[in-house]
Amino acid sequence: MLEISDIILGALSKGPANGYQVRSRINKDFAHFQSVSTGSLYPALGKLKARGAITETGPAKGSLDRRTFEITDLGRNLLRQGVRDAGAEERLRSDFLAAVYFSESAGPEEAARLMEERIGSLNQEIRALLALPLQNMSNTERFTVRYALAVRRAGLEFLRHEGRAIATAIDIESRYNK
Repeated sequence: MLEISDIILGALSKGPANGYQVRSRINKDFAHFQSVSTGSLYPALGKLKARGAITETGPAKGSLDRRTFEITDLGRNLLRQGVRDAGAEERLRSDFLAAVYFSESAGPEEAARLMEERIGSLNQEIRALLALPLQNMSNTERFTVRYALAVRRAGLEFLRHEGRAIATAIDIESRYNK
């Protein structure tokens, strides 16, 4: 499993960047599989610097976003090791699925609302992925985008059929139990 530090090293392997740029790379370029908050970014950058995996230049007392971080040879080795150790497991943490799981307790219309909202989100995510400059990406970067597209398209197709069907079934069941 890749940790946030591995993802940061991956972002810095694309070139030196300040904290804002690192976060933007992760949240924009890798948005289809990873995100990072400011609250987790800067502590992780500090730990990577302490380990010698990155260097930092810029005003020591200035804003964190005015400091530039660069991956070191040790950082590249740690990134390679993280990739080797990662395996092919995928972890799914989904607020959507958790909300659907408990949606019956919120009323029959809640499942339908969640399905429609997720369909809208998936359409938005698909548009964002299609807008990425694939011609400027490496083969592995293109693969992650195409994989993310396939997963989102499959989810969209599933929701259009099964999601709407379960929302209808919940509504019918709630009317029957009244």
